[in-house]
Amino acid sequence: MQRTLDRLAQITEQQNKLHAMVARLVRENGELREEMDNLRNMVIRLTGQRAETAQALRGLTAYVTAVRDEVMRRSREGTSSE
Repeated sequence: MQRTLDRLAQITEQQNKLHAMVARLVRENGELREEMDNLRNMVIRLTGQRAETAQALRGLTAYVTAVRDEVMRRSREGTSSE
């Protein structure tokens, strides 16, 4: 009878440990899901910023090209009028 009670106590202790482990894993899972949501939102925000930056760089490139073309045109006109 004592062996049965000892075994029952051992099984109960193991079950309590397993319940604690499951609770910890459930909590960590929730934290990981929250972190994943945060990372998804960050990716969305950074993707938008990248698109805005690319658009600004295209505009700057067009402006610099236009200025360069104007400088070269004036340079040619100045050289040909002398």
